[in-house]
Amino acid sequence: MRTYYQIAMDGPAGAGKSSIAKLLAKKLGFTYINSGAMFRCVAIYILKNNISLENQSLLEESIKKGKISISQTKDDFFLNNEKVTDRLHTPEVSSLVPVIAKIPFVRNFVEGNSANIAKTQDIVIEGRDTTTVVFPNATLKCWVFADPLIRATRRWEQNNKDGKLEDVVNEVQKRDKMDTERNIAPMKRANDAFDVDTTNLTIEEAVETISKEFSKRIKK
Repeated sequence: MRTYYQIAMDGPAGAGKSSIAKLLAKKLGFTYINSGAMFRCVAIYILKNNISLENQSLLEESIKKGKISISQTKDDFFLNNEKVTDRLHTPEVSSLVPVIAKIPFVRNFVEGNSANIAKTQDIVIEGRDTTTVVFPNATLKCWVFADPLIRATRRWEQNNKDGKLEDVVNEVQKRDKMDTERNIAPMKRANDAFDVDTTNLTIEEAVETISKEFSKRIKK
């Protein structure tokens, strides 16, 4: 029986996880899973079916009927076989995601979908708790991080230097605090994670670093 590989990445916002994971998956021919997009798919399902968040039991039962899949050749997401990629970042979805991400059974649903995908294909997945909760036995677990000022500067430049850099630094530090102190699946470094400090690395250099480490792991 063929062995499927999982490369899981955790780390703070702005460290480059998404860009690194996407490019690494392309380099290795793996499927890229953005855990944040999985939560967005759940939000789309809730909005499409007008499911109330007030009735937790009905919400849980309804969500179980949803199935999320990802195209192996494109970065497309499908919800019950319907392509929903173009709806992932609508304002309605974006505002709902932080709310549902705190619900335990929603997190369990997303984790279960990720695990099912990993049963039939090699994956690169990134998020906040993928190495500690979702894939604690991943082939390679990476902790991707960078200096807070560097992370804030990157975000500031991506937004065309809108506003004050100092404010962005404060936002980054606030997000780090929220992610590490939340009650459900807090962000933390796995004890056996491979550290990837992107402070002075380009995306391509980070990808090469992780790729070399992965090759070492599978040759052992």
